[in-house]
Amino acid sequence: MKTIYFPWLLAGLLLGALQACKTGRVISGAAVNITNNYCAPAAAYSNDPAKAPLKNTDSLLSANKDMPVHEVLIANASGTLELIQQLKTAIADTTVAGFMRKTDIRTQIHHRLLLATMEIAGVAAELDCEGERADQLARYLDNFNSKRNTRLTVASIIVAAITTIATVAIKDDGPQNAAAISGGLLSAGLGAMTINAAGQKIKLLHERNVLRDLWYTPDTSAIYPPFTWYVLNEKHFSNSGQSSLAANIKQRWEKFDLDLPVGAADEKLFFGGGGIYKSDDLHKRAAMVNELQSTIRSINQDLQRLLQYLGSLE
Repeated sequence: MKTIYFPWLLAGLLLGALQACKTGRVISGAAVNITNNYCAPAAAYSNDPAKAPLKNTDSLLSANKDMPVHEVLIANASGTLELIQQLKTAIADTTVAGFMRKTDIRTQIHHRLLLATMEIAGVAAELDCEGERADQLARYLDNFNSKRNTRLTVASIIVAAITTIATVAIKDDGPQNAAAISGGLLSAGLGAMTINAAGQKIKLLHERNVLRDLWYTPDTSAIYPPFTWYVLNEKHFSNSGQSSLAANIKQRWEKFDLDLPVGAADEKLFFGGGGIYKSDDLHKRAAMVNELQSTIRSINQDLQRLLQYLGSLE
């Protein structure tokens, strides 16, 4: 009896142990060359205090009643509000000097709007890179875990087959039952391991976490330039006008991407310095980054409305 089923039982147990040892192994960032944040801009964004948006919305709207609310705020964000008022004065001057003045002001306005457009493109490019990086790492882990589950499934099938053969070959009831129970337990154990979603993990740290400021909403951002940060936090730029774009993004994350309540560990992982990511965590991070990127790209629509308004002044 021992010579019949003990060797395969021992081999099966060893196989299960080896597979269990592989479960949950953490891959270091250095192993996949992600220790450096290659998505970060090569140079810091230029923050000119003289062009920083004014935050007193009520005063701005009161002082510029001749302009639509939306156009006042996007002009304030882009640093063109004072220039637009100067342009209106220059348009009324039909002299050659007035024409030259108008041309100069328009050039300054278009230059600043071009800078704002390029700023949006730069921020969106960083977010696109971050989203792709998270997706790429998630696929990397998915591939590992898929191979692991395939090996476990094959092992389970082999154990089930050997168990069947052993129960037929062994004639004594006691050893036969022992073989059936041992094989069934081992097969069930291997099957349970395929259900376990932990799999392999990866260590990913965020020296520059593009999600952090959207979660904690500080007055000034260390990641996003003043123009972008102002638009994200001024409630008039949202469709409802009741809450800011940043607040709406956070609400969508909480509703669709995160498991509520968000614990301290998840908060540190997604919005802090990073840590040990599972494949599902990386997919969540990629989704949140991509949602943020879409919102920031939509700011171009606000700039387009301002350009249309400028065209109507002639």
